[in-house]
Amino acid sequence: MNDDEAAIRELLALQVAGWNAGDPAAYASVFTSDADYVTFLGDRHQGREAIVASYAPLFAKLLRGTRLELEASTVRFVTPDVALIHSRAVVTKSARRRSRGVRINTSVAVRTDARWLLTSSQNTTLRHLAQRLMRTLASRHRDTGGSLA
Repeated sequence: MNDDEAAIRELLALQVAGWNAGDPAAYASVFTSDADYVTFLGDRHQGREAIVASYAPLFAKLLRGTRLELEASTVRFVTPDVALIHSRAVVTKSARRRSRGVRINTSVAVRTDARWLLTSSQNTTLRHLAQRLMRTLASRHRDTGGSLA
C-alpha cells in the first residue's frame, strides 16, 4: 500500500469515527465543500454543509447510538490525483444486531492542496433476494432465446 492509498483509508476511518461519535460535522469533514452525496434512499445532497444538515437530525434521533462499519475493498487510482473507492458498509444499532443492511459505497477521492477528500459518494443497499430473482429471470430469458434489452 502506498502513501496515497494509506491517506485515503485514513480519510475513510475519519468518516467512520465521525459517524460513530454521532457528529455530523466530523462525518462530513471528509468531503470537499462542493461534494455530491447520494444516500441509499436516493436523496442527493450537494456540498459539505448540505451533508451536515441532512445528518444532524438523523444522528439526533434515528441514527443515535449506531455504529458504522466500513471496509474499503478497492482503491483504484484513475489519475495520480483521483481515486475510485469501493467499500462495503454496515450500520449497526447494537453489537448483536445489524439493523440497516449491507451497502455498497462508491466514492471518488481527489487530492486537494492540503489532503485527500471525497468529492462524490453513492450508497446502494444490497438486495440479495432481488439479485437472485434477477439472475433467475435473466437465465430463463436467455435460455428461451430472448433479449433483456
